[in-house]
Amino acid sequence: MSARSPDFYKNKVILAPMVKAGRTPFRALCSEYGADLVYTEEIVDQKFLQCTRTRNDILNTIDYFLDDELVLRIAKEEKERCILQIGSNSEHGCILVSKKIGDDVAGIDVNMGCPKPFSISGGMGAALLKKPELVQKMISSLVSVSKIPVTCKIRMLDTLEDTIKFAKMLESCGISALGVHGRRRDERQQHKNRSEEVKAVADALSIPVIANGESGNISKYEDIKKCLDKCGASSIMIARKALNNPSIFRKEGVLPMEKEIQDFLEKACTYDEPYTTVKYSVQRMLGSQQEFDPRGKKTLDALTVGEICAIWGKTAFYDGCKEQRQRMTLKRHHTEKENELEKEGIVVSDLTFPPKRLKANHGTLSPKCILLRYCAEKKLEKPIFKTERRARDGRFECVISVADKKFASRISQPNTKMAEQVACLAALHGLNIRDRLPGNWEE
Repeated sequence: MSARSPDFYKNKVILAPMVKAGRTPFRALCSEYGADLVYTEEIVDQKFLQCTRTRNDILNTIDYFLDDELVLRIAKEEKERCILQIGSNSEHGCILVSKKIGDDVAGIDVNMGCPKPFSISGGMGAALLKKPELVQKMISSLVSVSKIPVTCKIRMLDTLEDTIKFAKMLESCGISALGVHGRRRDERQQHKNRSEEVKAVADALSIPVIANGESGNISKYEDIKKCLDKCGASSIMIARKALNNPSIFRKEGVLPMEKEIQDFLEKACTYDEPYTTVKYSVQRMLGSQQEFDPRGKKTLDALTVGEICAIWGKTAFYDGCKEQRQRMTLKRHHTEKENELEKEGIVVSDLTFPPKRLKANHGTLSPKCILLRYCAEKKLEKPIFKTERRARDGRFECVISVADKKFASRISQPNTKMAEQVACLAALHGLNIRDRLPGNWEE
């Protein structure tokens, strides 16, 4: 079904937008389990507009990078069901995001429901509920230029009448559907979801309404239909319950925790997801078992994706994905900075490792330590480090000169110490002495 179809947002069970979790592996997993539509995590418009769009021929994805940070990765398989959620407080920002994303995804959603301080202080999220005139300009303009359907996600206002008035205003802007979280700005998950108010909003609109906030009432697939009927909505959007039990989307029933984690790790390896977000999602699936399951405690101590995979019996899959990526050549877009480095004879690589890896070794077997030992053994001059702090984001890049050669990594670091260690790791690879450093450092 085309996203332009009036039925696109009807009768759908949807993965809600969630910070840190709503990334490629988790979206792919929930889609596989049965989610009809999957939302990205919220991405602030100004951050997205600074990203560089790249076609990743290895993973068959469209990637949006901000320097070395992977902001958004869209798999080919999810293009027709992936909804980009943005945080914005300006008409101009919305328009530019629409032009930049084009039709890489199935739809754009504007977040007007997040009550967290970051969103509120930036005039985004639930702060927009008090600015109907601004919202009307933003959404009308976005709808007029967007190649794909536009939706909004709101919370309940202080009164039902105000909520319905706001919802009707959004409908008049031409949105294709409206997500409604049944709690007010100052209410949290411990407060009862106002399902009867969601129903009143749904009854007042002609466009599909997507109910949200019912996770506490869902423990099995059959509960989804009950919540949907109670809210009188066209579709339902699930957040917390999906994060804890992504297989809630399976009509056949919820899977054991171990199976969910293993399935997720396969997706994480397939889409080369960074360590921090992989660990976050696994911890959320573990829940209280972090304390009681021995594998949960080991996961807390894990420092790499490879270590997490080993704990859950997925080492072979991890190694297979890694080897496949190494065999293929990614057609990279060279920035002016990278071209300058190569002109200077600097060997540039894509290496980094989690800072926790360095702390765990207390510096005794770090890349820098191994390289210094090598230089002493071969009677070479000590390495020379040239570290620079980038003005635009305060991150550090380092070029190391050793054995009459120069090495660097494209991936910037949070401090000088990490920048030098990563440069040393690049040198170990470039000098073909990586085997002297024990352990799996690269991520």
